[in-house]
Amino acid sequence: MRFADPYVFALLALIPVLFFVERRFGREGRPGAYSSLGLLAGFGRTWRLRFRWLPSAARALALALLVVALARPQTGQAESELPGQGIDIALVLDASSSMSVTALGRDTRLAVAQRVLSDFIAGRKDDRIGLVVFRSTSIVLSPLTLDYEALKMLVGSVSQLNLQDGTAIGVGLADALDLLRDSRARSRVAVLLTDGENNAGAIEPLQAARVAETLGIRVYTIGVIDPGAGGASNVDERALRAMAEITGGRYFPAQSEEALAAIYASIDRLEKSRVGRPQFGAYDELAVYFLAAALLLLAGELGLRSTVWRQAT
Repeated sequence: MRFADPYVFALLALIPVLFFVERRFGREGRPGAYSSLGLLAGFGRTWRLRFRWLPSAARALALALLVVALARPQTGQAESELPGQGIDIALVLDASSSMSVTALGRDTRLAVAQRVLSDFIAGRKDDRIGLVVFRSTSIVLSPLTLDYEALKMLVGSVSQLNLQDGTAIGVGLADALDLLRDSRARSRVAVLLTDGENNAGAIEPLQAARVAETLGIRVYTIGVIDPGAGGASNVDERALRAMAEITGGRYFPAQSEEALAAIYASIDRLEKSRVGRPQFGAYDELAVYFLAAALLLLAGELGLRSTVWRQAT
């Protein structure tokens, strides 16, 4: 439960003040004059005398309930997200021959990328993920889905694809954008990993990035760099950086499995910070129940003062 206007609770401090003023200056506060009370000494206290505080207590509780009603108590489900509040992610993976034959640590670049992607997918909870793989052309292995187990199996089967060799970065990104274009998620991102330069396909990488910019989709690019290449780079870092910056994303170079895992974790944090905390999808107003209880108590107080605790005028 939450209160939309909690500052109203300050009015509770006025309730004892009202009772003090009424008792001090009201009719009940002025005692009558009696010549002698000796004749009443032999009588015990009646139940009406013992419970004469009940009408006042009913009024005090009614006033307190009215204050609670004014504070607008509400209930909602904090764990539920509003429609379109999740993250939709298109993973774009380079599966060219250089990824399969060149080592990154103890394994090939592709094997390392498959492990990191599988761990990244396993860490999801409510995000939809799609998978696009490219060589000289690209193929959508999975549309946006919450079936993470099936997605991890597809990531593990990337090396079995029968596609002509090449590196069609622009085409791969374009297919990822096609996956995301109809998404209504609050955050839509494409994460593209490659170890080479664009050398195939009819779509240039920067052209695809411009389309992403138009669609409002952020692109994160990752270049898997050979740590033993010296000053030469096996990827077109300038193009990858431009693709990311155009769309509001970032470029990350990776020279080890640990660095690659840290990059995906960093992207995860960046996107979660954009989405923010879960929000209440709906509120149920409870003020009417407190108001009804207060009115019943006030009616009960009036009834008691008019009957059992009726005072002479």
